[in-house]
Amino acid sequence: MRSFLSTSSGVILFLSWVFTVSAGYPTGIEPPSGIAPLRVISEPTLHSIIENGVRPLVTAREQELYLQELDGSPPNWDQLHDEEGEEMGGRLFVFNRERDEVREGHALLTQRIAFVWSGFLRTYQPQHNGFSVAMGPELTPTEWGIVRFKPIGLPDEMVAVPSPDILPSLQAKLSAGETVEVGILFTGRLVPYESIMYGISHDGSEQGMVLPFVQIEGVEYFLQLGD
Repeated sequence: MRSFLSTSSGVILFLSWVFTVSAGYPTGIEPPSGIAPLRVISEPTLHSIIENGVRPLVTAREQELYLQELDGSPPNWDQLHDEEGEEMGGRLFVFNRERDEVREGHALLTQRIAFVWSGFLRTYQPQHNGFSVAMGPELTPTEWGIVRFKPIGLPDEMVAVPSPDILPSLQAKLSAGETVEVGILFTGRLVPYESIMYGISHDGSEQGMVLPFVQIEGVEYFLQLGD
């Protein structure tokens, strides 16, 4: 994770928490299986593969409405930039703590949600009749800032299993050196404490970033027609 926070004492503790929860799964709870069928879909049908009762957060508008229900209003990013002589990241740290306190006990913290990451097929795994999957986050520009979901408790293995009728063509493409892109649909719930982190990108753009931390409960793979 690119760090946009400082090395102040409070921020050190915060980053320590981030890396701790990102590394594993709650004690006594098994992580979901990352070995799942590879569905072939058309783009308009993506929402149809999301379970009833799971809230889709796939489009920018869906994410904006969700954040509005959860946190009320977007940050004033101009006020969160450090001024000369101030502790680096101090304003962000205070802002995040204030939002955490207001958000505590909110009903949306227990609602199941779904979001998408991107990926591509890698090595064929004969023991699973599928392909290992490399993955990365989707960055969605919204009125709140750039939304980047952070999955917590990922499965040890991420393997997409295609149907027998498309397996040979996928193997042929990979053997020819082609890249086969797939989508990854994660489902889960926000981490109860410090579930949303607001930050500012230090990639030169200085854009506001919104990072929802989601405890993963399910993984699905999809291949869009035409890809």
